[in-house]
Amino acid sequence: MLRRKDVQEIEKLKRQGLSIRAISRLTGYDRKTIRKYLIQPEAVPEYGPRPAPPCTPMTPRECKSCIWKCRTCERTTPRRY
Repeated sequence: MLRRKDVQEIEKLKRQGLSIRAISRLTGYDRKTIRKYLIQPEAVPEYGPRPAPPCTPMTPRECKSCIWKCRTCERTTPRRY
């Protein structure tokens, strides 16, 4: 899967008049991949920020995501080892 900037680079090279084979040689991607993203540029996935892991009140030894106080936990001190 290519990133958005890679697809934009491929489109830029195609607008400059390069063939799919030449673009493949320059970028190192397979010709079928180049063709796929030239035909369907919207096939590039849009990644967003990942959601925070669920935070449930637990004992200090069990709760690995709650080192400091977070919005859903009542803990206010850091874990002690």
